[in-house]
Amino acid sequence: MKLELETIPVWDGVKSDKECFLCSLMKEAEAHAVSYFLGSSVMHPETRIAVNDTGFCPNHWALLAAAGKPQSVALISHTYLEQTLGQLEPRIERIAKGKAGRKTTLAVQDMVATMQKREAGCLVCDKMKVRLDRYATTIVYLWGEDVEFRQALSEGKGVCLHHLEALLTRAPSVLDAKQTQAFSTELTTLVHHNLKRLEHDLWWMTQKYKAEHVDSPWNGCEDAHKRLVNKLIGEGRIFSDS
Repeated sequence: MKLELETIPVWDGVKSDKECFLCSLMKEAEAHAVSYFLGSSVMHPETRIAVNDTGFCPNHWALLAAAGKPQSVALISHTYLEQTLGQLEPRIERIAKGKAGRKTTLAVQDMVATMQKREAGCLVCDKMKVRLDRYATTIVYLWGEDVEFRQALSEGKGVCLHHLEALLTRAPSVLDAKQTQAFSTELTTLVHHNLKRLEHDLWWMTQKYKAEHVDSPWNGCEDAHKRLVNKLIGEGRIFSDS
């Protein structure tokens, strides 16, 4: 395998009985990445250079700002702002000095392109991508090599639709064509079964708000709406395509 396998956390995840154990693993990966950029790494020149060049997506800038480490955020955002100003100020000047016409239009387009490039990358997302690649590869590999893992996966709640896509995409690079077909069939069937389970839970939740069911038990469906939303969209998602 070209990627380092993450056997222990993946096995722990499968045993956790989560709606999507990959979501849980990726939330941990996200927290670890955010913590990295708020720790001692901010004092390393190479980290500051990387932040200046790539930055973070809006979601992860917000997580960094809300993490309770104002000094670290101030340090990395100050140098990031300095470089950003260095890129934007000459373009702002060209727009201000221009007159209506082609040159001003081109100057505005250049300004827009520069801002779009600044928002294209995210260092936290980049670290999360590495971890997701390892997790997805490990899951597919263990499914093909470990009968016990395959059984444990089939008895769980599957994954969210977002991470279903990641696993289906990864399978052909790990398994042969016959195994890929079997893996895809088993996984999509598992996800479908659990979506139907959630559909029933959600249905019962709607019934509980009717007068005739006010005294009936919830049957564990109090949070069905939250579980369904997470099953549909996933958690610990990667937002940047850089």
